[in-house]
Amino acid sequence: MIEPLKWDSEFFGRKMGVLTGSWLPGDVARDVASARAGGYHYVLSRPPVEDAAAARALEAAGFYLTDVGVTWASDVAAYLQRVDRAASRAARPATAADVPWLSRAGSTLFPTSRYYHDPFFTTADANRLHEAWLVNAVSGQAADAVFMIPACGFVTVKIAHDGAGHIVLIGVVDGAQMKGSGRALMTAALEWLASKGVVAVRVKTQVKNLRAMNFYHRLGFDLHSTDMTMGCILTGGAR
Repeated sequence: MIEPLKWDSEFFGRKMGVLTGSWLPGDVARDVASARAGGYHYVLSRPPVEDAAAARALEAAGFYLTDVGVTWASDVAAYLQRVDRAASRAARPATAADVPWLSRAGSTLFPTSRYYHDPFFTTADANRLHEAWLVNAVSGQAADAVFMIPACGFVTVKIAHDGAGHIVLIGVVDGAQMKGSGRALMTAALEWLASKGVVAVRVKTQVKNLRAMNFYHRLGFDLHSTDMTMGCILTGGAR
């Protein structure tokens, strides 16, 4: 089955979807044919990293690997007990006045994002997407809270349907890294989650983003899960 990615399709102006059925070769081939007949330009799938058979079935149907994601997790209360909470005072809630700086920063801070490494998207597409995410985060459409340290960095937070907290984006500009800004932003985010009664938090990064992986490890986060993102261009790729 193919589930439409409505926001993505509207934003990029190309019909996009995600394969939600099984990864048996016959099912994948059938779903790709259905997507092509349905006018889809691009379809993605996210099988578990350990499912080599699924990866082979997807590759046989024209999919290619575009990202390997790693999700980290922590208990909110346990995190707050082991950090210096005074550091979070450097961060404050973002406002509409911060949007110009946030959107500019958003187009430069995430070079390992899959959008920069998937041939379906141009660099301009990826830049525009991250800028839009920050605008939508501050407006409340893409995040429930946004905290920032002016001229240093920001973090966006969302509470998922399952009640877990999600760090959607966290970024610190060059020159402010390795000086405690990332830790201060994370602490502000988890203090906010704790105030909402959230007990667990997750954050996802790319396996190739070693700096982020080491950052979450230093903060005491545990490995939670991994996944692959595989894309299939049907028509109308990067332009």
